[in-house]
Amino acid sequence: MSNRPIEVLLVEDNPGDARLVRESLAEVRSRRFNLTHVDRLEDAIRRLERDEYDVVLLDLLLQDSQRLGTLMEIHSQAPKVPLSFLPAWQTKLSAFGH
Repeated sequence: MSNRPIEVLLVEDNPGDARLVRESLAEVRSRRFNLTHVDRLEDAIRRLERDEYDVVLLDLLLQDSQRLGTLMEIHSQAPKVPLSFLPAWQTKLSAFGH
């Protein structure tokens, strides 16, 4: 296993969810992560143009893009980078007391 940190691009517009991801990655003892956080699709595209990432953690419901459009934009910019989708619906439901 490489000692190189895993380069993670987090695309999440909810500060609380971004904090949870950051804290969760910090708890992992077996690997190191370099986390770059952006809150808009436009910023994610810019980052993908200039930097290399091992994985993208993606909220599909962003201020400047929604669902399939978000996925298509990210995939077209970095087709070989694995994507993982963040379960924003859990946050939305908890806001309503469910």
